[in-house]
Amino acid sequence: MGRLFWKFFFATWLVQALAVLAISTGIWFKDRNAAHRSARVDFGPPGVFAVDAAAQTLRFGGLPALRALLTQHDGMQLYAVDAGGHELLGRPTDAALLQELRQLHARDPAAHALQTVKAEGNDWLLFAARSEQRGARKRGYGLGGHRAPRDGYFPLMPMLLAMLGSLVSAALLAWHFAKPIRKLRAAFDAVAAGKLDTRIGAPAKRGDELTDLSRDFDRMAQRLEDEHAAQRRLLHDVSHEMRSPLARLQAAIGLARQRPDRVGTWLDRIERESTRMDAMIGEVLALARLDAGVGGALADEVVIEELVAQVVDDARFEAQASGKSVSLSATGASVVRGGAEMLHSAIENVVRNAVKHTEDGTAVTASVTLDARAGQVRIAVCDHGPGVPDAELELIFRPFQRGSQNTGLPGHGLGLAIAQRVVRSHGGQIRARNRDGGGLCVEIVLPLAPGSGAPR
Repeated sequence: MGRLFWKFFFATWLVQALAVLAISTGIWFKDRNAAHRSARVDFGPPGVFAVDAAAQTLRFGGLPALRALLTQHDGMQLYAVDAGGHELLGRPTDAALLQELRQLHARDPAAHALQTVKAEGNDWLLFAARSEQRGARKRGYGLGGHRAPRDGYFPLMPMLLAMLGSLVSAALLAWHFAKPIRKLRAAFDAVAAGKLDTRIGAPAKRGDELTDLSRDFDRMAQRLEDEHAAQRRLLHDVSHEMRSPLARLQAAIGLARQRPDRVGTWLDRIERESTRMDAMIGEVLALARLDAGVGGALADEVVIEELVAQVVDDARFEAQASGKSVSLSATGASVVRGGAEMLHSAIENVVRNAVKHTEDGTAVTASVTLDARAGQVRIAVCDHGPGVPDAELELIFRPFQRGSQNTGLPGHGLGLAIAQRVVRSHGGQIRARNRDGGGLCVEIVLPLAPGSGAPR
């Protein structure tokens, strides 16, 4: 059991123990005072007999006869108190006791141990009390008809039982809080040791902050596992993609040594492969920077229509060489807060990918649609190429993943992966779908900058 268990245990038990001690002490003082007041009042047969005799004496002999009876009575003290609280013989009385006796008599007027007699214009309360304290404890009864508690008796056994109950409840409460924390600590140790598949599986029945913390840990572990798997897959893909151009470079160098007369041809081949490797390494580094969250500042106010128009103009100039065209339809001005260069790179990758895959003699269409009510701008780029099987629509956004129908085209399969990272870093979404009649459409959804969306 850890330190947290004992902290919870001792703190909870101390609070409960102090509460039990305070309540027990208060009850003891209350009962002790009540014992002093009521233990001497005699509700037994001797007291009833003495009170009946005093009542008859007052009725038929008046106050002088009752005074003589109260003075001469031996072994039992008789009291006669008027409505003002004055005792007939001038003896001191407890006002709280008198109030309790009057309330008891009002609830049970037929009780003979307490009687009221009207004489000489006053109501006299008559009751008896033992003069010896020991006899009062033996025969004394409480005002409710129960035996009065013994004078000085402290409720030790009830207090011990209550403290034992508080001890058990404090231990259970501490265990309830410490158990999930111990599981969290063990799970953190497992993840630190490299076991990224560790999950806590928090029970839904607790429904407290510790349950939320356990679920957050499971999400964190899942994210770490996914990132680790993605890094391993990227490393594998990079090494695989690098192997082919390196092999061609080595082959070209070998042929140049064997055929010195054609060294110029092999140097051209080496230059092309080197350029291709340089481009691929640049794309891999850009992807790594985006995954690390260091792609650049996102504080520019970018007008999406203008940005897409620049990309389309550049792509249109390059597409004309193969008999392809690129068109754009856009209205209004949609402002997005982010990185201008990053967004330019993402949209350019999508448009270039469409130009590369569309059939010769066909057109790539780009559109920008403002949805002011939703606070979004949608960029759609569609081609007339072979499309992608539905099962591979999500895979094409992974690094070095290309559609199975496009394996013969040049490229590394990093353009859409980079575009996805850029769009997500701007709080947007990117998805692909096959268009009716053939071809692929890639749609980018970006949130508008605050206060933007109205036509300029």
